Amino acid sequence: MRRKPFMLSWERFSRNLSIRQKMIVSLALCVIIPIILLGIITTTRVLRLSEQNQYEVQINQLTKSGKDIESLYENIIQEAATLAGDGAVKAIVAGDASVMDYKNAAKRMLDASERIDYCSAIALSKGGEVLFQRGRLYMDEREDARYTARIEDNRTPYLWAAEHPVTFKRGINITNMNQISYYTTIMKELTLQNEGVLSIHLSALDFIRQFVPYQDDDMMENVFVFDRDGNTLVSNTKNEEAERLCWQEFENEQNRAEAGYFPVKTGSGVYIVLYTKCGSSGWYLFQMEKKISLYSTQILFIVIAVLLCVVFGIVYGMIQNRTIIKPLHHLSKRIDAVKSGVLEKKDYEVAQDEIGNVEKGFEDMVVHIDHLINQVYVQTIKTQDAEREMLLTKMNPHFLYNSLDSIHWLAIRNKDYEVSEQLEALADVYRHILKFGEGMITVRDEMEFIDNYLFLLEFQVGDRIEFIRNIPEELHDCLIPKLIIQPLLENTVQHGLKDVSGDGRVKLRMRRRGDMLIISVLDNGAGCDAEQVMRTIKEKDGREAFALRNIDERIRLRCQDGYGLKIYSRRGWGTIVTVTVKWEAKNNENGGRRR
Repeated sequence: MRRKPFMLSWERFSRNLSIRQKMIVSLALCVIIPIILLGIITTTRVLRLSEQNQYEVQINQLTKSGKDIESLYENIIQEAATLAGDGAVKAIVAGDASVMDYKNAAKRMLDASERIDYCSAIALSKGGEVLFQRGRLYMDEREDARYTARIEDNRTPYLWAAEHPVTFKRGINITNMNQISYYTTIMKELTLQNEGVLSIHLSALDFIRQFVPYQDDDMMENVFVFDRDGNTLVSNTKNEEAERLCWQEFENEQNRAEAGYFPVKTGSGVYIVLYTKCGSSGWYLFQMEKKISLYSTQILFIVIAVLLCVVFGIVYGMIQNRTIIKPLHHLSKRIDAVKSGVLEKKDYEVAQDEIGNVEKGFEDMVVHIDHLINQVYVQTIKTQDAEREMLLTKMNPHFLYNSLDSIHWLAIRNKDYEVSEQLEALADVYRHILKFGEGMITVRDEMEFIDNYLFLLEFQVGDRIEFIRNIPEELHDCLIPKLIIQPLLENTVQHGLKDVSGDGRVKLRMRRRGDMLIISVLDNGAGCDAEQVMRTIKEKDGREAFALRNIDERIRLRCQDGYGLKIYSRRGWGTIVTVTVKWEAKNNENGGRRR
């Protein structure tokens, strides 16, 4: 597909730009110009915002508050019905309650008061006199007769009392607190005659505080709750004119919805009233706030935001030029110098970031390349010398092995069979050590070598040390690194059991655990400081514990982390040395080595 002339021209143009110029062009095309265009489009869009969008979030929040009021309403109705039908409550009102009735009624009324939000008290009354009550507060001994009389005269089975003062006692203090109250009848069974009144009182202050958006005096908004007849149940203001105007305008609204808003004009200005219906209760929650024109402030904000973005874009370009482009330009010059053959490290200050790491790594690489060139030259000379020396010394091990074999047969001819057996075992040990090119051998081969070694060792230690071997048959074909067990046995005899005169024991044990083969050498010797020995092993240049260090390093190089040598010991108790290697069988199903 042929590329358009514009694309070809752009590629030629960008190919000839430096990285600094590319950054400036990209910043202008991808940041500054789009931000300016976005600011213009956003400003135009903001000017066309409707009041519906302006107050949508507030209406949603108001709707949530309306649902909370509905839930509270239904909770109170349900709890009141449950308590009014409770046998203990009816017994108290009837005047024939027992101690257990009072106890049960107290528990149920207290539980109900805790389940009802903002509940101050729940009371049982008859003839206006409080018979029994429970809750956070304790009210006066008499109820408000304006409400209880309507219940007791059977004019209504229940009613809601708008915000009104209720007298509470706190010790010797008596205070009046505004409450929203719910009254319902307690009927006698069978006859269904009224026997008393159950009242639930809610703190008006706590109730309305949940629905006031702002508490600041400058931002304070009027919040009202009306019943279905337009009576004010509770509000956070004493402005009766505002309450009256809200309900009048609400009744005049055409196409009235479950939630919405409308403007109200008062002597102090234009207000916006947001409202929502509180579900099945028929109540309405109103929020009245001053209408604020946001157009001028929004335009100014967008203009300032665009200018700030432009300034930040320029500052961003300057920072990128200093922290990225300049170091890359300098690194490009250094690469050209190295390509010309100048392998000399330059010391200069670099940043502590990724580019700085690249610069430091490049200078270290220059030094390393120069070192490798010199090292290869020297190594070539050393290799030639080593090959010559190896040819001269290759005959020595075979000469020693052949000499041992000759002495072995000489001992047999002289009927010195004990010496013959030791020479034969020593020759086998030496032959095992001289097997070049075998880094991994089977457990079976290694144990043949260990048997010869222990045979010779028993002539030195006598019967004061007992050697025990516990190796399952299925592990004999497992591959392990060569010569890792003998140093452990030698170390145990030389150090752990050096001063043991009798009853010394050394146990060699192997176990498989998943993909690991665990080799353990246990003794009942003097023990040691295991932590100190492990620290010695980890010292790369240390001269002590060389054999153990060699075993640990060989295993870690082959098997990586998680494998190696560990020591567990305690003074006077003995020592356990474990070597963990990867499980490797000699042959898998396909005849190859399995790792």
